[in-house]
Amino acid sequence: KRYFQGLPSPAAAALVAGLVWVMITSGVAGSDIRWLACVLTIFAGVTMVSNIRYYSFKDINLKKSVPFFVIAAIALGFALVAYSPEIALFGFFVVYGLSGYVLAALGLMKRKAQ
Repeated sequence: KRYFQGLPSPAAAALVAGLVWVMITSGVAGSDIRWLACVLTIFAGVTMVSNIRYYSFKDINLKKSVPFFVIAAIALGFALVAYSPEIALFGFFVVYGLSGYVLAALGLMKRKAQ
């Protein structure tokens, strides 16, 4: 399968844990972001049980010839994680969490245009 139905639970857990990790590293008190944490937790929970499709990355095959751009992007990703792992990983999971909604919105717009 190329897609998951709903946000995979490891990605939802990474969203919540990543927020905690970033805030602890930044020195932000928990009471200052309690509403943000509440909204993010509800977003993750509701998205896990939704019908929104998320790309599964199961069809990526790096054993075949890959464009240089892909190799450069992977190297840049490793460099970002090495430089600031909490920001890079949390950012990745935020983008992944929003990607399902963006793809669903693009699909709706494409269907309405036809």
